[in-house]
Amino acid sequence: MLTRRSLLQGLLFSCALPSFAHTGQTVRLFLQESLDSRGRQLPIDPKLAQILSYIEHESGMRFEPILLPWKRAQTETLQGNGIIYGFSKSEERLQKYDYSKALITERVWAITYGNPKPNFNTVEDLRGKIVSIGRGFSHGLEFDRAKNVIFTVEEDSATSTARFKKLIAKRSDLMLWPIRQFTQSQEVEAYINQTLIPSFEDPTLAKHHFDISAKPLFFDTVHFASAKGQFQHIIKKIDAVILRGSKNGSLEKALKDYH
Repeated sequence: MLTRRSLLQGLLFSCALPSFAHTGQTVRLFLQESLDSRGRQLPIDPKLAQILSYIEHESGMRFEPILLPWKRAQTETLQGNGIIYGFSKSEERLQKYDYSKALITERVWAITYGNPKPNFNTVEDLRGKIVSIGRGFSHGLEFDRAKNVIFTVEEDSATSTARFKKLIAKRSDLMLWPIRQFTQSQEVEAYINQTLIPSFEDPTLAKHHFDISAKPLFFDTVHFASAKGQFQHIIKKIDAVILRGSKNGSLEKALKDYH
């Protein structure tokens, strides 16, 4: 069951979403939490809040967003306490969850540090490497089949700064990072070093430069999901919004600048 603290978080973050006239059901929506350099929970991303509001407005539903550690969010979903967003597919998950249609497709890039810069172009180039990912993450079916076969996966905390520092300290060979909008390595590298790293406000990271693989190593679709057989009517409503928005162009507008 959800704790009182989790419910209070949900009420707090749902207040961050613009208000529409909703006539349908309210459903708890579990989201991955992000932590700052001091381990404090960051608020919901404003662009994500806009996208959720778009889906609410188009479907007549109301989301109650709750930020949780990613594995906890998955457990709550499996217990039938709500649905989850930001979910990619894996062989194991397909046995337990029902998925919406893909909201977005992410290019998953390798971030490295130091010289010489690795030449990562394919999954095979990662053979024998230690790959850092967020705890409880998957980056799609191809990633799922390659992990701990071609490369070794280490799951790290939700604190992004800690993952970058681990990379600097050479305790991992690379970290995987999904980007939704950018298609070129140079664009991703500029975003990571000029926008993302400064946003951490951590002076120990600001003086370092991180490199990006020449090509994305994986392509991952991102979905809403529920426990098998649960909230099927909600997933169908979300599917209808995705299909309609894809046809009339409104979904592309809602997703603009969602990195």
